[in-house]
Amino acid sequence: MDEAAVERVRSLYRAFEAAFDELHAAVLEKIENPDQYFSPHHDYPILSPVDSGFPIFHEHGFYSDNAPRNYVGVFRPLSILGALTHRHPKKEFPEGAKLISLLKGSEFGKRLQLDEPFSGHDVDRMVATAVERYLHVYGTGPLNPDNRRKVLRPIFMGVIRDDYPVTVMVPIALTHFAADRFPLSGNAYVARIPRGLQLARSRIDRRGSGAVAGVVSAATHAYVSTDWSLPASTIRGVRDGLNDPSQNVLEEIDVFFAALRAATGAITGYAQVCMVPRRWSVGYFVDLPPVFGATYRRYPNSFDNYGWAGVGQSVVTARELEDVRRLYNLILGRREERVAIALKRLNSCMTRDDAVDAILDATIGLEVLLGDQENQALSYKLRLRAGALARHSGTRKPSDVVASVKKSMKSGQR
Repeated sequence: MDEAAVERVRSLYRAFEAAFDELHAAVLEKIENPDQYFSPHHDYPILSPVDSGFPIFHEHGFYSDNAPRNYVGVFRPLSILGALTHRHPKKEFPEGAKLISLLKGSEFGKRLQLDEPFSGHDVDRMVATAVERYLHVYGTGPLNPDNRRKVLRPIFMGVIRDDYPVTVMVPIALTHFAADRFPLSGNAYVARIPRGLQLARSRIDRRGSGAVAGVVSAATHAYVSTDWSLPASTIRGVRDGLNDPSQNVLEEIDVFFAALRAATGAITGYAQVCMVPRRWSVGYFVDLPPVFGATYRRYPNSFDNYGWAGVGQSVVTARELEDVRRLYNLILGRREERVAIALKRLNSCMTRDDAVDAILDATIGLEVLLGDQENQALSYKLRLRAGALARHSGTRKPSDVVASVKKSMKSGQR
């Protein structure tokens, strides 16, 4: 980037600062008025534990006055409902208008699609959510430039950067872990989900997924993968991408859950894929970290029947996590089609409620993984090769494995 381009970026950041300071000062003036009422963020989440040890999410709701105050809402409603019911006198914000004008005259305005009607509201919203976050994180005292930078810089980076690095976080449903954090590879690990991320992920839309709210919330740990980047040419495209994980992301998630199931036999799954921006953002919600994503129904049906409320869920020990790590890396090192098909069948098998369907999935997976082109009886080949694999593992006698495979295949044929 040449010196002229650097100066344009600096000028743009100064314009963001001026718009932030202008709105922050106006809100502070309202806060200092003892007669001013600030409505609560009724949709702010609450996390409550249940007997199983898993969290469950709620919202404060319209009848609660205990939620964080909606400070910026006195000037700029931050929700659709707020926009529809907003009756406060309109206040002019000239620095905000200058920011939009400056963006329209720069290459960054194309990313914000500022040539479209009402597109300036996206810029106003970015500044508004930044001010709202600042007030809830750093308080309602005089403006601190260092704290302003901590809040505003990620928003600014979301506007100017060419790539969008993200961390993928997949809450592991109804499964307890003995470790708070366990590395799987150089860029993946299993870790306890911090409270802020728990609350933030509760806001991901689950409509149309079929996932039960209790299962979505019932996770203390997550599979985390950091080596991802979101391709997008517009801010709208960034938001769409954050809420629609790619097929590559889903495939790597399936690798982890296959390794987890194969190593531990855990009855588990997932109901969310969370996308967490790294050092950038397109907006905030109060004091919560920015988290986006989508909801899925990739877990056994038995979880729906209040499986999240009581006890008896799978527990993964530290020793078992070592086996998970070993399998996870072995699978990642064998990017073969037959391995991918076998893993897909394993994951399907472990979420089936019908025993016959589960056996069929397992048999097909074994056939793909252990079979070849020779014209021999399939059952014989599978028994023989499963027994040979058992000899290498050292955990079960090859003859016992051969007998188990034979029995399972007969059950599937019936």
